[in-house]
Amino acid sequence: MVALAAALQLAAAYAGNEVRLLTGPEESTQHRIGNDLVWNVAPFADVPLKTVTTTGPADVLQKLRDKAWEGGGLDLALLPADVAQTYLLAAERGNKDAVFWIAPLRVIAPLYDEEIHFVVRSDSPYRSVQDIRDARIDVGPFTSQTALTVATLYRLLFDAQPPMDKFSHFGPTQALANLLTDRSVDVVAVVADQPVAFLANMKPEARRFVRLLKWDTGNAVAAALGTYHVSTLRATSYPNLLDEDVAALAVRLYLVARGKGEGEDAGRLRRLVETYCRELPRMQSDGNAKWRDVVLGLPALAPGWHYSKTSTPGLARCAGLAESDIPDACLPQEYALGICSLD
Repeated sequence: MVALAAALQLAAAYAGNEVRLLTGPEESTQHRIGNDLVWNVAPFADVPLKTVTTTGPADVLQKLRDKAWEGGGLDLALLPADVAQTYLLAAERGNKDAVFWIAPLRVIAPLYDEEIHFVVRSDSPYRSVQDIRDARIDVGPFTSQTALTVATLYRLLFDAQPPMDKFSHFGPTQALANLLTDRSVDVVAVVADQPVAFLANMKPEARRFVRLLKWDTGNAVAAALGTYHVSTLRATSYPNLLDEDVAALAVRLYLVARGKGEGEDAGRLRRLVETYCRELPRMQSDGNAKWRDVVLGLPALAPGWHYSKTSTPGLARCAGLAESDIPDACLPQEYALGICSLD
């Protein structure tokens, strides 16, 4: 009985010391990637990691901030690269609190891309993403990644505030119904790694009714290409919608940390990165297919993001890079907002 009581006390203490890894919704690839980290990395790094589902980036940031107000401690999260741009834009518009949502966050490792899909009717006048300025766009639930990404991309593409009266917030099934029946929607947006199931599973006759918009590479908007980058929607992903590959925009997913980067938290971060580097080949072989898109390295990050000074030297060594190779550029607005000085 004494041994059992001691074991229970140890388990309770361990549970109370857990590190959260905030992911997307339970059915998302993000959540499955998070579970791979919990099962294949954390135990070998001696870090008590657990996944926590969220409804999207806004929910992630709220949970991170709530934890900080409650006393802090290390938290990890999976966040798309455009989150920081969203809050930089808000800060530039005079929202003084916006910077406090992203300034404490640091990138642990860049992961994989999620493509931005735009579905229109087959008879739509829109030919490319650059044409949708005046469109009625369904962007999914308010706190979803799609809603955040489309709003941010819209502002960068058209240098204008997103017309919220033209944005609707249905799920993909209802949004497609609205697109095709009462035609109250012109574009259905979905941000997810391809193939997106409901698009991939469409029947051959679907192309009579809907098609995917391309990104017009001949009409690129430089402001958008700092945060997003050109990718490809593959015909093999959507055989009943595409005859050939088409250009699209994508957003990179980052593994990020919020914490002071000192003491026990610093040790945990270093061990996680070292173990992640060691276990990545096994996850690429046996884990979720998206791991095969992950490349060890230190690419330049999207605006508003900076690598962790605590863990990145270990990632650099693993990738065969010198610490001097770690990108450390700071944009003028980041200096002004105090983002670069925080870690």
